[in-house]
Amino acid sequence: MNYYDLLNILEVILLAAVFVFLFRFVFMNYTSKVRKPASWVKAAKSGQISIELQKAEKKYPDRIRFYNLWLQLERLRRDGIEGSFAELGVYKGETARLMHLCAPEKTLHLFDTFEGFPATDLKDESGKAAAYTTLHFADTGLEKVKRYLGEHPEIVYHQGYFPESAKGMENEKFALVSLDVDLHKPTKAGLEFFYPRLSPGGVILIHDYNADWPELMKAVDTFCTTIPESLVPVPDADSTVMIVKGNI
Repeated sequence: MNYYDLLNILEVILLAAVFVFLFRFVFMNYTSKVRKPASWVKAAKSGQISIELQKAEKKYPDRIRFYNLWLQLERLRRDGIEGSFAELGVYKGETARLMHLCAPEKTLHLFDTFEGFPATDLKDESGKAAAYTTLHFADTGLEKVKRYLGEHPEIVYHQGYFPESAKGMENEKFALVSLDVDLHKPTKAGLEFFYPRLSPGGVILIHDYNADWPELMKAVDTFCTTIPESLVPVPDADSTVMIVKGNI
């Protein structure tokens, strides 16, 4: 194969990649059957949704997850549920950015190692997580996430192993928590830390609650035997479940 043949092959691959990107963009934004919630449409028309958040809506790959997060945040605001926001399992900051754009006035605590999974959390996993190593989700970093999210005094970073990274926050109250950690041990630790500090009416969103992550499901199911609330399923691509805390 000569130089020109290789160049032609590379051009074909590049054109194919561009076509796939354009097809996905058009499908997600113009032909997707996921309807916009009526409250979102009304809020957008009345100027209550920022331009940045509307742009994020168009780019976010899972519309159901996006709208559910926005609807929960609107409910918390409407009902006056007090407390900070938090995310355990930040990775590159995509969901954290949505949380901030939806409620920029709220303090948002972000917990992560920002360098991938600790080896101690990978033991005894099954399903997809059994193939994980410390290199998975390690293509990030605290400074990268800070640059992506921008400088905002409302965003507080807690780098390190959880729950040790939450030391000093024992008296904090939370209104919304996102758990996206894939594994049994950090999911269990997140529920045990955040649920007692969740305000009545507050919500915990737990991602990847499906058969691909059986140890995560066990952690959630076992914890739910200790609380009065039931899991609320969300039909998004990540099989999210929610715990909405009652007035107890």
